[in-house]
Amino acid sequence: MSMPKELKRVKKVDTKTTGLPYDNNHDPSNIIKYNELYYFWYTQHMNNRPFSAFKYCKIMYKTSADGIHWSDGKDALLPSKDGWDNCGVLTAYVVPYEGKFYLFYIGVDNNFCPKTNPVRGCGAAIADHPEGPWTRFTDKQILYPTKGAWDDEACDDITVLNKDGKWLMYYKGRASGLPATRTQVGLATSDRITGPYKKYEGNPLIKGHAFAIWPYKHGFLYLAGLNDENTKDTRDIDYWNIGKRSLFWSEDGITFEPCCEFPNVSVGLYTGIVHDGTQDDVSKFWGLMVGTKLYGLRRYIKRFDFCLEEES
Repeated sequence: MSMPKELKRVKKVDTKTTGLPYDNNHDPSNIIKYNELYYFWYTQHMNNRPFSAFKYCKIMYKTSADGIHWSDGKDALLPSKDGWDNCGVLTAYVVPYEGKFYLFYIGVDNNFCPKTNPVRGCGAAIADHPEGPWTRFTDKQILYPTKGAWDDEACDDITVLNKDGKWLMYYKGRASGLPATRTQVGLATSDRITGPYKKYEGNPLIKGHAFAIWPYKHGFLYLAGLNDENTKDTRDIDYWNIGKRSLFWSEDGITFEPCCEFPNVSVGLYTGIVHDGTQDDVSKFWGLMVGTKLYGLRRYIKRFDFCLEEES
């Protein structure tokens, strides 16, 4: 089957809201609906600390009845007292499944340093309600870097989907020694949501940074957070400045092609899909993304919607 033809006509529209996080808040999660409320989770850097990309942060959440007016933020997951994630937890993705809620996240400990010790992986917690309380269902990372591989420095920014009874864990990775944004997306799979997850032998799949991927019709849609030309040669410096940011289509979840220009930075989406369904109306999607008032600082979250241009 080919790419659905309407994907060539998708456009991004900014939408005004009230109550979304601002000032050192970012990494919006996927958005779920539960008991007539929309929920999303986000990273808050503790504002009385010097800014660090991963340390001194926690995961919070907000709710809304209409996706426009948002409640005050509340704590969801805090760093552990003495575990591998005792100095920062961030970048949530939440999966409702069989009456439970599974929160996947990044964590770092006191020894983490972006320049000298940047290695990091992912953990997970479980709750009976989207407001928690959250309990880590293992004291270990569920996905972690592979020494000497393309992801030997980082495995983070998890998205977890169910396809034909198989759990698909998409994640961002980076090889040691590369710039912070020189990241790609890989895949790991499992028969159970709790793992263990096995990394796909054909990784990495595509460039990506703070990405989103979700089911659509007979395939998947993808927002990369990086310019759209697809390559596996991460060391070609000039290449990383080619193209625009786009919406992508994939029939198999492995090979992707750009559909249309779609500017995006660190996005979380509402798709109307719980975990194992599909959606056939792209105009029903909306999401949250990161803006910034200063480069890398004073990050905030804003809403956008998908729309379809009229056929010419």
